[in-house]
Amino acid sequence: MLTLVAAATLSFMIFFPLVVATSVFKVLDDKQSSKFLRIFFPKYYLYGFALSFLGVIFSIYFENKLSILIYSLIMFGFLFSRQILMPLVNKAKDLNNEKKFNKLHKLSVFINFLQIIGCVFLLVIYLK
Repeated sequence: MLTLVAAATLSFMIFFPLVVATSVFKVLDDKQSSKFLRIFFPKYYLYGFALSFLGVIFSIYFENKLSILIYSLIMFGFLFSRQILMPLVNKAKDLNNEKKFNKLHKLSVFINFLQIIGCVFLLVIYLK
């Protein structure tokens, strides 16, 4: 079960940049893509939070302390990104503060990257 949760989380996190983001920016103009992403990202973060919360629950059930820690970090990354970082990113975009927007966007990408590494690490230890 822990392997399935890690695989599901990793899959949807990789699907976004490879499929969704590239499609959005090819098909929609800046205004439309911005509107779409403001609707999409809260759901993306909520879905990731739910999956990683399941990972925490299963990790507790199976008494896997390392998994509890990693899933908790992944879960709090989604929570932080959705509740704190995303509103700041949107505000910077609304105020046309490109410097702040770029800095915050890079932070969100970095958090996402760390979450992906966490999922890969979990899959490696589960599949040994």
